[in-house]
Amino acid sequence: MVVPVSTLTGWDKCFDENLKPVVMPDNRGKTGKVTVEMVRCIVHRAKGYQSRRIRLKQFAADLKQHEGIEMGVKTIEEILIANDLYKVRTRKKRPRYYQSLRQQLPNGLLSIDGSDMIVWVGETPYRFNVELAVDVATFAHTAFTVADSETAEEVIKVLEMHRRDWGVPVGILSDSGSANLSEAVKDYMKDLGIEPVPVGPGNPKGNGTDEGAFSHMKRALGRIRLDASSPKALARSVLEALVSVYIHMRNRLCACGRTAPPGQHMSQPVSVEQRNTERLRLKDHVAAKVAGEQDQVKLDRLHWVIRHYGLDVTPDELKRAQRTIKGYELEAIRLTETAFLKATQRKAERRSLPYFFGILKNIQQQRDDDAKRDYCRQRYNHEAMLRLERQKNEQPKPASIENVLGMLEKAVTVNVRFVKELAIRKARQWTLEMIASCHYLGPIKKKVEDALVNLKHLSIEQRESAWELFCQFLKTNEQESRVTLSL
Repeated sequence: MVVPVSTLTGWDKCFDENLKPVVMPDNRGKTGKVTVEMVRCIVHRAKGYQSRRIRLKQFAADLKQHEGIEMGVKTIEEILIANDLYKVRTRKKRPRYYQSLRQQLPNGLLSIDGSDMIVWVGETPYRFNVELAVDVATFAHTAFTVADSETAEEVIKVLEMHRRDWGVPVGILSDSGSANLSEAVKDYMKDLGIEPVPVGPGNPKGNGTDEGAFSHMKRALGRIRLDASSPKALARSVLEALVSVYIHMRNRLCACGRTAPPGQHMSQPVSVEQRNTERLRLKDHVAAKVAGEQDQVKLDRLHWVIRHYGLDVTPDELKRAQRTIKGYELEAIRLTETAFLKATQRKAERRSLPYFFGILKNIQQQRDDDAKRDYCRQRYNHEAMLRLERQKNEQPKPASIENVLGMLEKAVTVNVRFVKELAIRKARQWTLEMIASCHYLGPIKKKVEDALVNLKHLSIEQRESAWELFCQFLKTNEQESRVTLSL
C-alpha cells in the first residue's frame, strides 16, 4: 500500500501512543464576525510573507499562535484573495471532451515510440534508444530495434520487422518526433497504404500504449550493469537479448481482459472489409482531430458551430460533446465562439470540435477565477471595509435633495455590489424622511428632476436609472400609506 508521508503524519496526530483517538475540539459555528481589525492584522502579517509562498494551514496556525485569531482556512484564503495577496485557484469538476481511439481490430493500429535505456559496463554508462512497436488492440509487442538514437531508419526498420512477422497494419500511432515525421517514414507508409495517426491533446489514449509497455519493461529488467570492461557492442548485444526475452515472455501473457495471449490474438484472420472499415474510421479520426442539459440554448449553440464550420463528427463524439457543453456557462460559450472564429481564420487546420472545447475550458477557468476574486473583494477587501466603517461612524447627514442625489449617483455609477446596495438604502431612507415632512410631493419631484438634468457628467442611461429609483421610493411610500389607512 503506497500512502504519502504527509497522510501518515496526519493520521498519526489523530491518535495517542495507545492508539486511542484524540478528542479534537469542534469549533464549527463558534467563530465570530470578521472585523476590520482582523482583516488589517491578516493583511499586515501576510505582507511579511512576500519573500516566500504562503501556505494556508501554516499561516492559519501562525495567526492563532501570535495574533490570537482563530479562523478557518477558507475564510483566510478569501481575505488574502480579496487583498491581492493570494492567487485564485478554482477547481470545478466539469466533464472533459476527448476523442477516443479504442481498438478492437488486431493489427489495425500500431503504436511506435522510442525510449532511452542505459547499460552500465563497469562504471561506464552506455545510452541506447529502444524503438518499440506495440499493437494497440492486443498489446502485443511485435518488433523492436536498439540504436544510438531515434532516427527515421530505426522507425522504418521496426515497421519492416513488424510487416515481416504480422503483416501491414492499417494505421501507425506516433508522436511528433522528427524521426516519425521524416519524409522517408512518410514515403514508406504511403507506399504500403498505412494511415498516419498523430497523437495530440484532448486524447486520453495518446501514445500511452508504448509508454505503458516501456514502463513494464524497465520495471521488469531493472538496472542493467555489467561488471566487466568490454566494448560497446557487448552492451548492445546484452540489451538486445534482454529485450527479446522480455517481449517473448510478455506476449505469452493475456492482456486487456482477453482470454487469449497477444501472439495468438494477432494470428486471428481479418477480412478485407474489416480492414477497410478500420481505415475509414482512422481517416475520420484524423480529419476531426484537434489541438482544442442545463438548457437547450447551449445545445443549439453547439449544433450551430458544427453546422457553420462543417465539422465532421461521429455520433459518439457528438454525444460526448452534448454531455460536456452542459457544464459550461452560456457567456463562456459565446466568448469561445468569437475566439474560435479568430483562431480558424489564422489556421484552417484548427477547425475541429476538440479545439473548440479546449478554448472553452480555458475561458471558463478564467471566468471562474475572476468570479471568485470579485466575490472575495466584495466581502473582505480591506480598503472597502475601512470605507464602509468610516461611513457608518460619520455623523448622520440631514435628509436633503443634495444628499439624496449624491446617493443616487453612487448607486448608478459604482460597480461594487455592497456599496451600491448601501447607497440605494440611504437614498430611500432620506427620501422617505423628506416626504414625511411635507404635504405635497410635486415640488420635491420637480427639484429632483431638474437637479438630475444638470448632472452632465452622468450619461442619459444613468440619469434615467437614478430617476426610476427615486420614483420607486415614492411608490413604496404610497403603498405603505395605503396599508396604514386600511388598518
